[in-house]
Amino acid sequence: MKPLHQTDLQIGDVLIFENQDFSYVKFLDELKKDYFEEDPKKRMHAAFYLLLYMIPWFDPGKEGKEYRNIYHAAIWGNVDVNRGQHKQANNLDRIVQAGRAGIVQAELEATLKEESVKNIYVYRRRELPVDFQQKINAATRAFYDDVSIPYSYETAWLLAVICSMRYTDGALYKMLEKHLGVWGAHKMVDMIQSLINEYSSEHQKEMVACSTLVAMIYKNAGYELEVKELEADPKIEVHPDLKLSEDFFHPSFTTKKPIQPLEVKETVITPRQLAESPDVELIGYFHHV
Repeated sequence: MKPLHQTDLQIGDVLIFENQDFSYVKFLDELKKDYFEEDPKKRMHAAFYLLLYMIPWFDPGKEGKEYRNIYHAAIWGNVDVNRGQHKQANNLDRIVQAGRAGIVQAELEATLKEESVKNIYVYRRRELPVDFQQKINAATRAFYDDVSIPYSYETAWLLAVICSMRYTDGALYKMLEKHLGVWGAHKMVDMIQSLINEYSSEHQKEMVACSTLVAMIYKNAGYELEVKELEADPKIEVHPDLKLSEDFFHPSFTTKKPIQPLEVKETVITPRQLAESPDVELIGYFHHV
């Protein structure tokens, strides 16, 4: 895989973040912060730290022993770093992302020094029409310039639920398969995700999380990304304490009715689904500084 320099980046590149390994010591430190936090509304330190791992744990991909904590997504854009603080705009190339403070920008070099960032993988759209960067950046600025848009914790947790339906050995999928069979479970997942994305298309500002922001930018620019909806029997190899035993569920009945592959375009998707989209390709990475 090719190591990159900032000059290699182009407007519209999708940035996929890999987290460091989970630390129980760090988690306990965050719990202590919550314990001594006087404002109940600010007791989110441990929950947010855990959330960064729940998404990759629920959506581990098929990397096996090469498993990576893919937890965050952002986009490379050109935005006003002053954003209303000065009369004159100062447009610079930056990482544009959704986080606890809403939609913000960050310098690449500073981001690579952050404790949680192990690697940043760069994905680029395979086909780049002449007006691609202009449309993508216009959609990026439309979100970024609206300082009223909050970060949606509910959507972030919803991503973990979706992951549990995405895989055929995910807990929620197995529950559906037990009662509905293979074909019925597949169709139910399709219906649930269709309803979620139908709602999100009308309520974008209420469903902004890291990867949903990137997907919405691409959609609004007219370049909606195709994603993989359902994966069959991935080799999930995570810590045994984080995975249900094989005999937790009773054997489900099967149906001979074939499952038709679906081409799905959604906005409520995980960082890993963005990276797996057939519309983009990996061009290289940045390593933690």
